Amino acid sequence: MANSNTIYTSREMYSSVEFNFWAYKEESLSPDEEFLIEKYLDKNATTIEAGTGGGRIVSSLEKIGFKHLYAFDYVPGFIEIAKKKNITRRIYFAIEDAVSLTYKDCQFEQLLYLNQIICTIVDGAARLNAFKEAYRILKKGGTAIFSFLNFDSRAKIPFYIPYVIYIHLLRSLTNTQRSIQYLPQLKYGDKTNWQSLLDSPPYMYWYKPEEAYQILKEANFEIVALGSNFQINQGKMHTSLESFKQEPNQGMLYFVCQK
Repeated sequence: MANSNTIYTSREMYSSVEFNFWAYKEESLSPDEEFLIEKYLDKNATTIEAGTGGGRIVSSLEKIGFKHLYAFDYVPGFIEIAKKKNITRRIYFAIEDAVSLTYKDCQFEQLLYLNQIICTIVDGAARLNAFKEAYRILKKGGTAIFSFLNFDSRAKIPFYIPYVIYIHLLRSLTNTQRSIQYLPQLKYGDKTNWQSLLDSPPYMYWYKPEEAYQILKEANFEIVALGSNFQINQGKMHTSLESFKQEPNQGMLYFVCQK
């Protein structure tokens, strides 16, 4: 493993210091994932998971009865591990980059873009391409679920407020023209990334709710439900951005979309 002074790109990070954390996670669904999957997805529909890592989510889908499953990741090592763990060989894994996919138009009836994978894409234009590619491979009438790192929620947490202020001041002092919504990776697995105090990459992009809403609309998705961890814990999602903004916004952002 590289020393603590190593600066990574996002792909390098997941191929090295973050590899074991994501490759060998227990095959189970979080309460948020379970809620969204049970409420909005059909077990008989052709489903693909983006950024699968070691296959945690897609393998869990197989265990609860989903029939036609696909998954991809841009880290070859993840796909190698996921294939080895998939004893039934009923999940089709592939090495793909969300920004430029080789799947056919309208190939899938359901998409899962969880684990905030869009937020790992540093370039804004590339993120938009990822949304457009997701729209392209989704069948008309199909369902896509996206999760986002939530800037508004993070900026209100007392523990993180001083850090966000510190990064903002550091960028002002160094004349760094980078949005505060790009924040360094604070941890590698369960260990503190001390390079984050120097504002070193890799960065994760933290979305504001209005921004996530607009970029999904720009990619031509119809947004049918949205919410944060708070709404899911209440057992409900909102059908409009306006009604969502009337309630607490806590934790990750989730959007359920259709084509």
